[in-house]
Amino acid sequence: MIHKDKFYLGLVGILLLILLFLAWRIEGLENDSANSSDDLKKSIIASDSLIKESDGRYAKLVDYYKSEKDLMSEIKGSNADLYAVIKKQDERILNLTSAVITLRSSIDEGFGKINPNDSNLIDIALTYPSETDPFIKWNGSVNRKNAAYRGEWTFGKLPIQIVVTEEKRGTWKHRIVGPDWFIVDSLQVNSIPPDKYVPEVERKVQFMVGGSYFIPADKSNFGWVGIGAGVNLFTKHNIMVTANTRQEFGVSYYYQFHSLKRNK
Repeated sequence: MIHKDKFYLGLVGILLLILLFLAWRIEGLENDSANSSDDLKKSIIASDSLIKESDGRYAKLVDYYKSEKDLMSEIKGSNADLYAVIKKQDERILNLTSAVITLRSSIDEGFGKINPNDSNLIDIALTYPSETDPFIKWNGSVNRKNAAYRGEWTFGKLPIQIVVTEEKRGTWKHRIVGPDWFIVDSLQVNSIPPDKYVPEVERKVQFMVGGSYFIPADKSNFGWVGIGAGVNLFTKHNIMVTANTRQEFGVSYYYQFHSLKRNK
Protein backbone atom coordinates (compact mmCIF):
# COMPACT_ATOMS: atom_id res chain seq x y z
CA MET A 1 0.00 0.00 0.00
CA ILE A 2 2.87 2.36 0.86
CA HIS A 3 4.62 1.58 -2.44
CA LYS A 4 1.37 2.25 -4.29
CA ASP A 5 0.99 5.63 -2.59
CA LYS A 6 4.58 6.53 -3.48
CA PHE A 7 3.92 5.54 -7.08
CA TYR A 8 0.88 7.83 -7.33
CA LEU A 9 2.76 10.63 -5.57
CA GLY A 10 5.63 10.28 -8.01
CA LEU A 11 3.22 10.18 -10.95
CA VAL A 12 1.53 13.39 -9.77
CA GLY A 13 4.95 15.03 -9.37
CA ILE A 14 5.95 14.03 -12.90
CA LEU A 15 2.69 15.30 -14.35
CA LEU A 16 3.16 18.58 -12.49
CA LEU A 17 6.66 18.95 -13.92
CA ILE A 18 5.34 18.24 -17.41
CA LEU A 19 2.65 20.90 -16.96
CA LEU A 20 5.24 23.40 -15.79
CA PHE A 21 7.46 22.63 -18.79
CA LEU A 22 4.54 22.94 -21.23
CA ALA A 23 3.47 26.24 -19.65
CA TRP A 24 7.03 27.56 -19.96
CA ARG A 25 7.22 26.48 -23.60
CA ILE A 26 3.81 27.97 -24.46
CA GLU A 27 4.76 31.28 -22.88
CA GLY A 28 8.08 31.25 -24.77
CA LEU A 29 6.33 30.55 -28.09
CA GLU A 30 3.84 33.36 -27.42
CA ASN A 31 6.70 35.78 -26.71
CA ASP A 32 8.56 34.67 -29.86
CA SER A 33 5.41 35.14 -31.93
CA ALA A 34 4.81 38.60 -30.46
CA ASN A 35 8.43 39.60 -31.13
CA SER A 36 8.22 38.37 -34.74
CA SER A 37 4.97 40.31 -35.23
CA ASP A 38 6.59 43.47 -33.81
CA ASP A 39 9.62 43.08 -36.08
CA LEU A 40 7.33 42.78 -39.12
CA LYS A 41 5.31 45.84 -38.10
CA LYS A 42 8.48 47.87 -37.50
CA SER A 43 9.70 46.94 -40.98
CA ILE A 44 6.37 47.94 -42.56
CA ILE A 45 6.31 51.26 -40.68
CA ALA A 46 9.94 52.04 -41.55
CA SER A 47 9.32 51.49 -45.28
CA ASP A 48 6.06 53.47 -45.32
CA SER A 49 5.88 56.88 -46.98
CA LEU A 50 3.35 59.68 -47.20
CA ILE A 51 0.49 58.74 -49.55
CA LYS A 52 -1.81 61.18 -51.30
CA GLU A 53 -5.10 59.28 -51.43
CA SER A 54 -6.97 62.10 -53.16
CA ASP A 55 -6.94 65.90 -53.38
CA GLY A 56 -6.82 67.15 -49.80
CA ARG A 57 -6.45 63.70 -48.21
CA TYR A 58 -3.11 62.28 -47.10
CA ALA A 59 -2.21 59.20 -45.07
CA LYS A 60 0.79 57.74 -43.27
CA LEU A 61 1.33 54.91 -40.81
CA VAL A 62 1.87 55.77 -37.15
CA ASP A 63 5.20 54.81 -35.62
CA TYR A 64 3.94 53.57 -32.26
CA TYR A 65 7.22 52.11 -31.08
CA LYS A 66 8.40 55.31 -29.44
CA SER A 67 8.81 55.85 -25.72
CA GLU A 68 7.59 58.85 -23.74
CA LYS A 69 11.24 59.83 -23.39
CA ASP A 70 11.64 59.82 -27.19
CA LEU A 71 8.60 62.05 -27.69
CA MET A 72 9.56 64.46 -24.92
CA SER A 73 13.05 64.75 -26.35
CA GLU A 74 11.60 65.53 -29.78
CA ILE A 75 9.32 68.24 -28.34
CA LYS A 76 12.18 69.69 -26.30
CA GLY A 77 14.20 70.12 -29.48
CA SER A 78 11.38 71.55 -31.62
CA ASN A 79 9.20 73.48 -29.14
CA ALA A 80 10.91 74.35 -25.87
CA ASP A 81 7.94 76.40 -24.60
CA LEU A 82 5.51 73.51 -25.02
CA TYR A 83 8.02 71.14 -23.43
CA ALA A 84 8.19 73.40 -20.37
CA VAL A 85 4.38 73.51 -20.06
CA ILE A 86 4.06 69.72 -20.30
CA LYS A 87 6.75 69.23 -17.67
CA LYS A 88 5.27 71.86 -15.35
CA GLN A 89 1.77 70.40 -15.51
CA ASP A 90 3.09 66.83 -15.19
CA GLU A 91 1.32 65.59 -18.30
CA ARG A 92 1.89 62.33 -20.19
CA ILE A 93 2.60 62.62 -23.89
CA LEU A 94 0.86 59.98 -25.99
CA ASN A 95 1.66 60.94 -29.57
CA LEU A 96 3.28 63.68 -31.59
CA THR A 97 2.30 64.68 -35.13
CA SER A 98 4.62 66.80 -37.25
CA ALA A 99 3.43 68.05 -40.63
CA VAL A 100 4.45 70.58 -43.26
CA ILE A 101 1.46 72.03 -45.11
CA THR A 102 1.15 74.38 -48.09
CA LEU A 103 -1.70 75.64 -50.25
CA ARG A 104 -2.05 74.90 -53.93
CA SER A 105 -0.80 77.78 -56.09
CA SER A 106 -3.07 79.51 -58.61
CA ILE A 107 -2.93 82.29 -61.20
CA ASP A 108 -5.77 84.80 -61.38
CA GLU A 109 -6.45 87.55 -63.87
CA GLY A 110 -8.90 90.42 -63.76
CA PHE A 111 -9.41 94.15 -63.52
CA GLY A 112 -9.53 96.60 -60.68
CA LYS A 113 -12.04 99.43 -60.38
CA ILE A 114 -11.42 103.17 -60.33
CA ASN A 115 -12.24 104.46 -56.86
CA PRO A 116 -15.31 106.73 -57.20
CA ASN A 117 -13.95 109.10 -54.58
CA ASP A 118 -10.34 109.27 -55.83
CA SER A 119 -9.54 108.59 -59.48
CA ASN A 120 -5.88 108.01 -58.60
CA LEU A 121 -6.82 104.83 -56.67
CA ILE A 122 -7.61 101.49 -58.25
CA ASP A 123 -9.68 99.25 -55.93
CA ILE A 124 -8.77 95.56 -56.05
CA ALA A 125 -10.48 92.60 -54.40
CA LEU A 126 -8.58 89.28 -54.47
CA THR A 127 -9.87 85.93 -53.27
CA TYR A 128 -8.39 82.46 -52.85
CA PRO A 129 -9.18 79.78 -53.90
CA SER A 130 -12.45 81.03 -55.40
CA GLU A 131 -14.85 83.95 -55.22
CA THR A 132 -17.78 81.82 -54.09
CA ASP A 133 -16.01 80.17 -51.13
CA PRO A 134 -12.86 82.12 -50.35
CA PHE A 135 -10.39 81.18 -47.64
CA ILE A 136 -8.14 84.23 -48.17
CA LYS A 137 -9.38 87.70 -49.20
CA TRP A 138 -7.51 90.92 -49.86
CA ASN A 139 -9.45 94.15 -50.25
CA GLY A 140 -7.50 97.29 -50.95
CA SER A 141 -6.35 99.81 -53.50
CA VAL A 142 -3.26 100.79 -55.53
CA ASN A 143 -2.27 104.41 -56.16
CA ARG A 144 -1.59 104.95 -59.86
CA LYS A 145 0.82 107.85 -59.23
CA ASN A 146 3.30 106.29 -56.81
CA ALA A 147 2.31 102.57 -56.97
CA ALA A 148 1.61 102.55 -53.22
CA TYR A 149 -0.99 100.07 -52.07
CA ARG A 150 -3.01 99.53 -48.94
CA GLY A 151 -5.44 96.77 -48.12
CA GLU A 152 -6.75 94.29 -45.58
CA TRP A 153 -6.20 90.54 -45.45
CA THR A 154 -9.06 88.44 -44.09
CA PHE A 155 -9.21 84.70 -43.66
CA GLY A 156 -12.01 82.22 -43.61
CA LYS A 157 -12.23 78.91 -41.79
CA LEU A 158 -10.01 76.00 -42.79
CA PRO A 159 -11.86 72.71 -42.13
CA ILE A 160 -9.44 69.88 -41.31
CA GLN A 161 -10.16 66.36 -40.11
CA ILE A 162 -7.59 64.11 -38.45
CA VAL A 163 -8.55 60.44 -38.46
CA VAL A 164 -6.64 57.52 -36.91
CA THR A 165 -7.65 53.99 -37.92
CA GLU A 166 -6.32 50.52 -37.18
CA GLU A 167 -5.67 48.12 -40.03
CA LYS A 168 -6.20 44.37 -39.88
CA ARG A 169 -2.46 43.79 -39.60
CA GLY A 170 -2.45 45.84 -36.37
CA THR A 171 -0.79 48.98 -37.71
CA TRP A 172 -2.33 52.42 -37.22
CA LYS A 173 -2.97 54.82 -40.10
CA HIS A 174 -3.12 58.58 -39.60
CA ARG A 175 -5.05 60.71 -42.09
CA ILE A 176 -5.23 64.46 -42.58
CA VAL A 177 -8.24 65.57 -44.62
CA GLY A 178 -8.83 69.10 -45.87
CA PRO A 179 -10.03 71.00 -48.96
CA ASP A 180 -8.72 69.94 -52.37
CA TRP A 181 -6.30 72.92 -52.42
CA PHE A 182 -4.78 71.75 -49.11
CA ILE A 183 -1.37 70.09 -49.64
CA VAL A 184 0.58 68.04 -47.08
CA ASP A 185 4.27 68.08 -47.99
CA SER A 186 5.43 65.86 -45.14
CA LEU A 187 3.86 63.99 -42.25
CA GLN A 188 5.37 62.10 -39.33
CA VAL A 189 3.30 60.64 -36.51
CA ASN A 190 5.13 59.19 -33.51
CA SER A 191 3.34 57.51 -30.63
CA ILE A 192 3.93 55.38 -27.58
CA PRO A 193 2.79 51.74 -27.99
CA PRO A 194 -1.00 51.17 -27.88
CA ASP A 195 -0.83 49.16 -24.66
CA LYS A 196 0.90 52.07 -22.93
CA TYR A 197 -1.93 54.55 -23.51
CA VAL A 198 -3.61 53.41 -20.30
CA PRO A 199 -0.83 52.69 -17.80
CA GLU A 200 -1.41 49.54 -15.83
CA VAL A 201 0.39 48.45 -12.72
CA GLU A 202 0.85 44.71 -13.10
CA ARG A 203 0.25 42.78 -9.94
CA LYS A 204 3.10 40.30 -9.73
CA VAL A 205 1.53 38.24 -6.94
CA GLN A 206 -2.16 37.83 -6.14
CA PHE A 207 -3.58 35.65 -3.39
CA MET A 208 -6.64 33.43 -3.83
CA VAL A 209 -8.89 31.45 -1.53
CA GLY A 210 -11.93 29.30 -2.30
CA GLY A 211 -13.81 26.11 -1.73
CA SER A 212 -15.24 23.13 -3.61
CA TYR A 213 -17.79 20.38 -3.25
CA PHE A 214 -17.38 16.95 -4.85
CA ILE A 215 -20.17 14.50 -5.63
CA PRO A 216 -19.18 10.85 -6.21
CA ALA A 217 -20.21 9.51 -9.60
CA ASP A 218 -21.71 6.35 -8.02
CA LYS A 219 -23.55 8.42 -5.38
CA SER A 220 -22.32 6.06 -2.66
CA ASN A 221 -22.21 8.88 -0.13
CA PHE A 222 -23.04 12.56 0.22
CA GLY A 223 -19.72 13.74 -1.16
CA TRP A 224 -17.07 15.84 0.45
CA VAL A 225 -16.05 19.45 0.87
CA GLY A 226 -12.69 20.98 0.07
CA ILE A 227 -11.01 24.32 0.67
CA GLY A 228 -8.00 25.83 -1.00
CA ALA A 229 -5.67 28.78 -1.03
CA GLY A 230 -2.99 29.83 -3.45
CA VAL A 231 -1.19 32.52 -5.38
CA ASN A 232 -1.38 33.92 -8.89
CA LEU A 233 2.05 34.72 -10.35
CA PHE A 234 2.60 37.04 -13.33
CA THR A 235 -1.11 36.84 -14.31
CA LYS A 236 -0.90 33.40 -15.96
CA HIS A 237 0.49 31.04 -13.31
CA ASN A 238 -1.72 29.74 -10.51
CA ILE A 239 -0.57 27.48 -7.66
CA MET A 240 -3.13 26.11 -5.20
CA VAL A 241 -2.88 24.13 -1.96
CA THR A 242 -6.07 22.21 -1.14
CA ALA A 243 -7.52 20.07 1.64
CA ASN A 244 -10.86 18.27 1.98
CA THR A 245 -13.01 16.48 4.54
CA ARG A 246 -11.60 13.12 3.43
CA GLN A 247 -8.35 14.17 5.12
CA GLU A 248 -6.60 14.58 1.77
CA PHE A 249 -4.13 17.32 0.90
CA GLY A 250 -2.99 18.34 -2.54
CA VAL A 251 -1.10 20.84 -4.65
CA SER A 252 -2.35 21.96 -8.06
CA TYR A 253 -1.04 24.21 -10.79
CA TYR A 254 -3.02 25.98 -13.52
CA TYR A 255 -1.69 27.94 -16.48
CA GLN A 256 -3.82 30.47 -18.36
CA PHE A 257 -2.83 29.80 -21.97
CA HIS A 258 -5.51 31.88 -23.68
CA SER A 259 -8.04 34.58 -22.95
CA LEU A 260 -11.03 35.54 -25.07
CA LYS A 261 -11.45 39.16 -26.13
CA ARG A 262 -14.98 40.45 -26.40
CA ASN A 263 -15.72 43.38 -28.65
CA LYS A 264 -17.71 46.07 -26.86
